[in-house]
Amino acid sequence: MQSQQWLHRASVLLGCSQVKPLIAEFLDGLAVELPLEMPFLLLPTIDGRELDVVATQPAFSQSIASGVKWAVDDFEHPFSHALQSQKTMILDHDTLLYWQGHSGFMALTLNMKKDQHLVIYPLNNDKGAILGILVLALPESMAMTLVMRQDWQSFVAVFTRHWQLLESIRTQDREQSLLSDSIVLIRKDKFDKEQAEQLSHTLVGCSELMQSLRKDIIRVGQSELAVMIQGQTGTGKELVAQGVHDYSKRKDQPFIAINCAAIPDNLLESELFGYEKGAFSGADSAKKGLIAAADGGSLFLDEIGDMPLLLQTKLLRVLESRQFRALGAAKETQSNFRLIVASHVDLKHKSRTGEFRQDLFYRLCQFPISIPALKDRASDLPELVTHFIHRFNASQERHVPGIRFSALDRLLRHDYPGNVRELRNIVEYACALTLDGQEIDLGALPTLDIESENMAFKRQLNAEVESVSSGISASLMSHFDEIDDLKEAVSQFERAVIEARLIAFSGDRGRAADSLGLPKRTLAHKCIKLEIS
Repeated sequence: MQSQQWLHRASVLLGCSQVKPLIAEFLDGLAVELPLEMPFLLLPTIDGRELDVVATQPAFSQSIASGVKWAVDDFEHPFSHALQSQKTMILDHDTLLYWQGHSGFMALTLNMKKDQHLVIYPLNNDKGAILGILVLALPESMAMTLVMRQDWQSFVAVFTRHWQLLESIRTQDREQSLLSDSIVLIRKDKFDKEQAEQLSHTLVGCSELMQSLRKDIIRVGQSELAVMIQGQTGTGKELVAQGVHDYSKRKDQPFIAINCAAIPDNLLESELFGYEKGAFSGADSAKKGLIAAADGGSLFLDEIGDMPLLLQTKLLRVLESRQFRALGAAKETQSNFRLIVASHVDLKHKSRTGEFRQDLFYRLCQFPISIPALKDRASDLPELVTHFIHRFNASQERHVPGIRFSALDRLLRHDYPGNVRELRNIVEYACALTLDGQEIDLGALPTLDIESENMAFKRQLNAEVESVSSGISASLMSHFDEIDDLKEAVSQFERAVIEARLIAFSGDRGRAADSLGLPKRTLAHKCIKLEIS
């Protein structure tokens, strides 16, 4: 092969814009221009432990690679030696016998002719690292001279440099793509945080439960999944549903809400689907249903667990086909709405007992959201109280600046079976009885369920006291037989109880005395007597 031919082949290589076509063109050129049956390349795997075969003909590549693992640390074959030394190896027929201990290598060279030499030619990048190993079976007369020729070396150099350039470009593109993805993620995370911050003005609370709830709302708002909201009465299910709508692509479209439990079964269907004039007795004019009204927006079905089974079947069909037929209508109508449902009962349990359609349950439960009860996020109560006071002032044009600690303490000790709705009603009631410029005090609060209040207080108090006093009291109680001074033992126990109660109330002697049934002055006297700081 003449220098001009090598130059032509090199120019063809420079026209390749990707690594795989470049390697294929390089091997094809060798197969055409040189008197050899098939050249092939050995390329290091990603983990660098083995060498993979790349050839121009798949059948040849498979025959070489079939059942053979060319491990880079296996010096039973010559490729590992060439990889380590980075020097060209030329093996004649006799030298090949030296490697007969490696069955894969012997199978590779089995069909070589006696006048052929195996050329193992490492391909290095400009930093001296191995890109791959070129393997050629050449006639003896050409094997030694080819690798020494300047035009051949220049051709291989063009190939390796262009290969390195394409790898560099691919690496840069990958890094650029990763950087772009990172920037997108950072912006999205910032956007989600801003959205969650806005949502905190409606769904108030800094507890982990509320932060997680707001994140779920933002996340599902960006999808088109059906949302199932479950939570106790008064936890704010409609506020969550409104949030899902407000932070979705449908925010500028209608948000239609209906409470399935508040409408009689025989009227619920006509409310949802609408009806034509004369569809039934009293239908003097046509009425558009809520499903049609929610077209393009969101439809919120509160307390869907109370929906009749027959109507559940019709709703499932609407969800599957996005088509419905108004009562008395001759043809079906389409409505593209996003469904959000809510229930205070366990719909999964109702679906198992047959009270709710199981197929509808799984169709609705694409993204479940659970709202925590107020007692499970008691740390949010002060912020909620402040929020409701501000809302009352704005709506009633009043000026109640806040709430006294004693009144807030009483609210903290209540159990709230009615959850946030109950707290809101209590605060608004107290605001109505409080003069402008004055804070809410104990006298403004309505009569609360003292039994539930005491139960909640005792649960909180016992948990706090137990961790402090259990060690002291347990140690004292377990050594009754060692007591030889009853007065001192009683003093020790009394000191332990008072210290634990003061710790539980953060040093507030008034609350500690009240919890122990003592006047505050008596508790103060005991603290001096027992040397309790």
